[in-house]
Amino acid sequence: MKIRLRYNSVLAAAAMLASSALVFGQEASVALKLADELERGIYLHEGEGDLDSAALAYEGILAETELLESLAAETCFRLASVYLEQGKKALAFKLLGDLVENYPDEAPWVAEATAILPKDFVPEITPWTDGERTHFKWVLPTGNTLGFSFSTISRYEWEGREFWRKETRFMLNGNRATAVEFDPETFRSAYSEMNLDTMGTVRAWYGEDGLSAKVEFANSDSERSYNFQEQVYDNEQAHELMRQLPLEVGYAMEKKIFVTFSGVPVDINFEVGEIEKMDTALGMVDCYSVKISFAGQKQTAYFTADDRRLPIKLVNGGLEAILTKVETVDYDSKMEYRNEELGFSVEIPSAWAAVPHDRGNSEERQRIWFAEPMVRGLYAVDARTNIKLNAEEPLSVALFVEKAKERLLEKRKGGALDEDWTKAIRVGNLEGVACRMAMDDSKPNGDDVYMYALLGDEKHYIFEAMIAKGDEADMVPVLEGIVESLKETP
Repeated sequence: MKIRLRYNSVLAAAAMLASSALVFGQEASVALKLADELERGIYLHEGEGDLDSAALAYEGILAETELLESLAAETCFRLASVYLEQGKKALAFKLLGDLVENYPDEAPWVAEATAILPKDFVPEITPWTDGERTHFKWVLPTGNTLGFSFSTISRYEWEGREFWRKETRFMLNGNRATAVEFDPETFRSAYSEMNLDTMGTVRAWYGEDGLSAKVEFANSDSERSYNFQEQVYDNEQAHELMRQLPLEVGYAMEKKIFVTFSGVPVDINFEVGEIEKMDTALGMVDCYSVKISFAGQKQTAYFTADDRRLPIKLVNGGLEAILTKVETVDYDSKMEYRNEELGFSVEIPSAWAAVPHDRGNSEERQRIWFAEPMVRGLYAVDARTNIKLNAEEPLSVALFVEKAKERLLEKRKGGALDEDWTKAIRVGNLEGVACRMAMDDSKPNGDDVYMYALLGDEKHYIFEAMIAKGDEADMVPVLEGIVESLKETP
C-alpha cells in the first residue's frame, strides 16, 4: 500500500525548530537533529525506496523520550506507511491508532491516519433470502476434489425471538457441521454450534451486547465463560459480514471474531478488492474480492457484485472452495432427489442435501450421501443395476437378503446383527430386508448401523446409516421415510 506523503510539513517543523534553538539552546539542537533524521528517513523511503533503512530511522526517532507532538505524530504516520508497504498491517494500524489517540491536536496527521484506519463497520444490509442454499466443491492444488459442503440460511423464531440461522455441513475427509444464529436487526451473534469429528459438540451463547460468551464443550462436559472489551462476532458469521461490506474498492475494516472451539477472540482485517468478471456456476458475472488477514494468515473470498452478494469462491493457500449450485429450499416441505443416471427418486427433509459421491459413480452404480445438516447420523444409498448379481447365479429375494447381511457383517467389523429388529420390507415392487447392527459405542465409529436392502427386477438399493444411540428415536423414522419414498423412474 503506497501512501502519498508531504515534504512541506518537515520543512515547516525544521524552520520552527531552528527558531526555537535561539531560545532553548541544547534541547532545541537535539530537536533539530531529530528533524534532520526525519528528513533523512523520508528520503530513504520516498527517494531511495529503502524501506528497511527508513523504518530504522523512524523507529529511532520514536525511541526518543522527549518529542514535539507534531514531530511524533508525523513520524508515527510515516513509519506506519512504511509498515503498510512492507505488508505489516497489524503494526501499521497499531501506530495509526496510537497517533489518533495520543495526538488529537495534530489535526492533519489525525486526518491522514483516520483515512487509512479500518472503518468502524456496522452491518446493515441483508443480501441473503430465507431458504438460500449454496453448494461448494473443495479442490486441492492438484485439481483433485477433497470433498463438498453446503450452507443454508433461514429465518426462524425461538422462544419469542426472531433469528437468522445459518447451517453448514462439511464432507471433507470426515464429517463436521456448524451453525450460527444472529439477530436480524442488529446482526449480533446469539448462538453457535460446532459438531466436530474429534472434539465433539461445542456450543456457545452470546450476551445480547456481544461482550460476553458462555461456551460448552460436550466431550469434556465442561463450560467456560468469556468477557470481551469490545463486541465480538462468532467465527461462523464472518462470511455474512463480508457480504454486508460496502462495495467500495479499498474499503477496509477490522472486526474481533470469536473462535469458539479455541476460546480465542481474533482481530481479523477485511479489505474489499477490485471488481472483476469471473466464470462461475452462475455464468460470467461481476465479482468483488475480500482479502482476509489475521495472525499472519491470508485468505481471499469472492462474492457477486450485485444485490445478492452470493459467495463464489474461497481461496485458502492452495485449497479452493468453489460454488457449484444455488437453490432455495422450504424447510416446511420435503425435497425430491432424482437420479437420472439410474432412474430413481427419493424424498428427503428439505434441511438435508443429496450429494453424489465424487468417485466411482457410473451408468451401473450410483452412490449418494444424504447429508443431515448437523451430523445427527451418516446416511447414504448405493444403487446398482442387477447385471453382476444375475451373472453370478439365479437371483432371488432370499439370496439377495442373505448376501446383503453378509456384506454388512464384512463391512462393519465388531458388530452383531440384532435378529429381533430384523424385518422384511417392501416398497412398491421392491422387496428386501431391514437390519440393525449393534456396535460397541466405546470404540471409534461406535454408532449403530442400519441397513435397508431392496431388490427390483433391474436394480437393487442398499440404504445405510450410522446413528448415535441417543439419536435413534428421532432419526430412524426419518431414515425409514426416505426408504419408503423410493420410486423407480423411467
